[in-house]
This record gives sequence, structure tokens and C-alpha cells, in this order.
Amino acid sequence: MKSCEYCGKQYADDVVACPVDGQPVINQEEKQEKIAAQPEATGTAFNVKLVSPISAAGKYRIFVERSDLLFIQIEGGSRSILEAAAPFIGPVGNLISLTLWLFTKRKTKAKLQRLEEGDPEELLRESENNFKLNLAEIRDATIEAPAFFQTSGKAGRLNFSVRHGEKIKCEFDDATEMNKAIHLLVPLLNSTLKVSVEWNGENRRFEKKKTI
Repeated sequence: MKSCEYCGKQYADDVVACPVDGQPVINQEEKQEKIAAQPEATGTAFNVKLVSPISAAGKYRIFVERSDLLFIQIEGGSRSILEAAAPFIGPVGNLISLTLWLFTKRKTKAKLQRLEEGDPEELLRESENNFKLNLAEIRDATIEAPAFFQTSGKAGRLNFSVRHGEKIKCEFDDATEMNKAIHLLVPLLNSTLKVSVEWNGENRRFEKKKTI
């Protein structure tokens, strides 16, 4: 017995596409095998790289708290003037760049430790870049395969359209984090979220979902 991934209607094994919405129909046993082969998805949070709006760019941990998504910045996205100028200063510039990199890594490690131990609601107040997004504010959301020419966000993308057409664009560098997001957001957002990727067990990555 097969069923449509979009509407859930069941069909005979020889049917390849749902006549109602045109989406592929799959065997449930095969689906469970695919799910079992995916990276582990546990916890109530996942990590992303927020790329838009640029003013809040950086690495974030998104916590799922009841009817809210809490965006807590782990690492800022903008480089300091010294870091940007370092390549033009020669050997001294390289030393500055290395020092800044080590400082950022230590700071990020400390922040991650606090995220593990602290209350995300309390952490919201620590930075103007941290913010809360209520599920009711989300007009639509998509989880997509990475762009064809992509230097970062190699695992995929997560985009939200909120309030009056505002956009929040995120990227996943890790298939495990992308899988966590899928497992946490699908039951919360229901029809608001469109997942246009599927797991390719052979290539060990999420790829654009095939359409018939």
C-alpha cells in the first residue's frame, strides 16, 4: 500500500502519483527505511546560519519553546575592521587574524556551554540580535536543498516569511541539524511548512524532492 506524502491518501502499489495533487506516492515501509537511515534527530533545538536580515547575520541556535521559536546568536556574522584589514598588513596581519579567530572560538565555546546549561528565555535579553518568533507570525516556511552555486549552507536552506512579508533566511551546513529542524518544525507548522527535500541514503545528504 502506498500513500501520498502531501495529502496522505492511500493508493494501490502500482500508482506512482497522487491524482488529487500530483505529488509522488510512496510505500510506507520504504519511507520508514529512509527515515531510519537519516542522521539522528534529537533534542528541542537546532543550529543554523542566519544570512538575512544582514543586520542580524550570524550562527544561531533555534530553540522550540511551546508556540515560539527562540533565536539565540552563537557567533556574529560581521568581521571587525582589524580582521578585515589583516590580509593587507602582512605577517602581523596574519597574527592578528589568528588571534581574533582563537578569541572568537573561545567565546563561541563559552556561549555554547551556557546554552546547554541556561534557560533560552533568559538568554534572549543578553543580545539585541536574539529574538523570539511566535508560530502565529509565520505566514509560510520552506526547507529546501542548497542553491546550485553554494559555498556555505551546503546541507540546505530554511526560509520564513513573517508579518508583513518580512523574510528570515537561514542555511544549514550540517545534514544532522537540517534533519533536527525537519523533525521539530513539521508537526508544529503543519501546512505552513513546505519540505521540498528528501534524504538520499546513498549520497548521505538531503536532495531536492523528485516530482512526477
